[in-house]
Amino acid sequence: MSRLKLWVGMIVLFGAGVATGSVGTSLYADAERMHRGERGPAAQHERIMKRLTQGLSLTTQQQLEIEPIVGRAHVAILDLRFSHQGEIEQILSEGMADIKGKLSTEQQSELDKMYAGLQQRWQLLHDYLDAHKKGTMP
Repeated sequence: MSRLKLWVGMIVLFGAGVATGSVGTSLYADAERMHRGERGPAAQHERIMKRLTQGLSLTTQQQLEIEPIVGRAHVAILDLRFSHQGEIEQILSEGMADIKGKLSTEQQSELDKMYAGLQQRWQLLHDYLDAHKKGTMP
């Protein structure tokens, strides 16, 4: 009878651990997805407006007047950044080649993944800029 209690207790403990791990992983994944959604250029625009609104105690009317100015400045900065994209990529390409010479095969592969992530973020910025120029973004 005591062995049976021991086994039942271990199974219950194992089940509780699995349930806790599943819930924890789910919560972490949801938080990570939400955090990633806060990184894009639109989120940057929102963060700038939030800082200005809170830091300067802007009224609603001031927010309405200032938001287009922030949007124009943000788009102009992105436009400037993309006008130099070729030069930036050339510098990065040379730097990547130099760095890869110092890395193991595994590290080179990881560096390639990191660079692919950077290119993905650039594409998001580029898409954001295009949408603003076409007038499909606020």
